[in-house]
Amino acid sequence: MNFKTSSPMHMLAVTLLLGTGSAEAVLTVQGNGTVYSDTQGISWDQDANAIKTLCDANDPLWTSFVPPSGIPLATICAGGGDLQWQDAVAWIQHINANSYKGLTNWRLWTVTQPDPSCSAQASFPGFPDQGYGYGCTGGELGFLFYAPAPNGLGNSGDACNPNCFQNTGPFQNALSDSYWSGTEFAPLTSRAWVFNTRDGNQTSLAKAPTVRYVWAVSPGPAVQSVVAVPTLGGFSLAILGLLLAGLLARLRV
Repeated sequence: MNFKTSSPMHMLAVTLLLGTGSAEAVLTVQGNGTVYSDTQGISWDQDANAIKTLCDANDPLWTSFVPPSGIPLATICAGGGDLQWQDAVAWIQHINANSYKGLTNWRLWTVTQPDPSCSAQASFPGFPDQGYGYGCTGGELGFLFYAPAPNGLGNSGDACNPNCFQNTGPFQNALSDSYWSGTEFAPLTSRAWVFNTRDGNQTSLAKAPTVRYVWAVSPGPAVQSVVAVPTLGGFSLAILGLLLAGLLARLRV
């Protein structure tokens, strides 16, 4: 089969067919139970409360964990899986040592500090210009929570309290509650940043005795073959069909 000399119509049809334009950003579920955000360049655990899941299953990964705080595992389970900050950091080390979901580079999500995207610029009396409040997208969880689809989950904040986590996308066991970040509050390191999905608020809390939940991330895609596929609307598909029909009409055997 031979093609006639390429025409502009041929080239446009081939371009659309191959999708050489930039791919639309997506949240991609990966085979190991993680979700890759190509906008953020990180993989989120698909289970947004993995500790509770492992606790309920009496999984050895959980039962072998020794919290530095000394809080009994049964107490943590009874609380739904929430930890003090130092225990959250130790938990990340524990799952890395045990290759949770085949990965050894888990970490807590992080916050940009200061975060100028926030609705207010203080987090604790006497320490201004740090960024807290609603609309904070400088932190990784804040971005995931607020950014419109397909880059994020497209939730709103404040007015929907106490259940602003309406859109949870491909994630499981997503809580309307606060999650620890791995970022200490720089002016007062006895505190660390949290993001509250219940009302979309980012702030800092005392590392202890406060308990909050853990949602782990790892850098990059967990599965190297992940590709964001460009999507075409109905109009684009119709145009593509016409162009391909014209291309086929010009073929000769």
